Amino acid sequence: MYSGEKKSIVYVLGLYLSSTLLLIVTLFTSYYFYEQDQLIHNEKEILKSYAAKVEEKLSLLHEENGEKLQYPRFENFKSAIYDIDKNLIFSTLDISIQNLDKTFFTKNSKSYLISPLSPYYMGAAYIVVQKETKDINILSDLIYLAIIVMFITIITSFFLVNLVLRPIRENIKLLDNFIKDTTHELNTPITAILTNIETIDSSNCDEKTLRKLERIKIASLSISNLYEDLVYLLLNHKTSLQNVDLNLSQIVFQRVKYFANMANMKKIEFLLDIKNSVHFTADKQKMERLIDNILSNAIKYTNKATKIRITLDERYLSIEDEGKGMSKEELEKIFTRYLRFDKTQGGFGLGYSIIKSITEEYDMKIDIDSKPNKGTKVTLTW
Repeated sequence: MYSGEKKSIVYVLGLYLSSTLLLIVTLFTSYYFYEQDQLIHNEKEILKSYAAKVEEKLSLLHEENGEKLQYPRFENFKSAIYDIDKNLIFSTLDISIQNLDKTFFTKNSKSYLISPLSPYYMGAAYIVVQKETKDINILSDLIYLAIIVMFITIITSFFLVNLVLRPIRENIKLLDNFIKDTTHELNTPITAILTNIETIDSSNCDEKTLRKLERIKIASLSISNLYEDLVYLLLNHKTSLQNVDLNLSQIVFQRVKYFANMANMKKIEFLLDIKNSVHFTADKQKMERLIDNILSNAIKYTNKATKIRITLDERYLSIEDEGKGMSKEELEKIFTRYLRFDKTQGGFGLGYSIIKSITEEYDMKIDIDSKPNKGTKVTLTW
């Protein structure tokens, strides 16, 4: 799975799951408050019926008007009566009500309703009724249901993402197959061209012919370098590592010599500051791929008649050019495979992708300092 594909999956899943989670939270929260409102409404209706019962009993007591009157009591609720000045007349409540301005409130798992009374039976102007509050037990059920819904959503989202990415994967597969076929066809002609150029006796050629041969050789080297990138890209996961103690100083010198003709065509001068006998344990082909890609990019994107500075020390390698440079936005996407910022230059956009994979394999740190129209400096540390 390519890094771009992984990012696409993460972005799509993140967007899908976050929007789904937001929808679930909104729906469940709305449902929870709806149930709470319904509960309060039901509580009020029940308390109103209780207040009506108290009023009925008070009416009967008022009509009896005996010397000894017993305040009515009920099994499923308690009550109290207050006069017009809001002074307590009689109460069976668990608490003392200080404020009669609220018509309904809850306290200590009990619900209270304050209802005005008219006419004033037994001198009472207000009836307060109290009952046990019914708890809302749906929260835990909603959380449990939300977890189940999210689990189902995650599973279905993976299927949806795979379905969306299937055409992209098929196109990438076609591109990989095309690269494999192209790589296979490139091998024979590249080898033939380079071999025949080396066998030509340059002493028998005039200056014009030598320039033509030089151009052919440089073009062949460019194709050869591209061929090596394609081989690495396609076969890297199939080849076994052969890490050995390498003399990086010798390898850098060899790769600079390899690209000398290409640099000379643009009148580019190499400024070398290479410490002798810098050693590193790695696969030789991979280190050559790493250095070749940085060097070829430096030559390809730098200006004519400029300098490329190459510094090698015990702990780092830096290659700095005086080329067109890159913007901050381009640097953020520099390691994306197949991405090319300059369509006028050749290549498939593989160089920095290969550089990144090799540096990660050998725990190297790569820093790219680039400014438009000033140049780029690539530094590897280990």
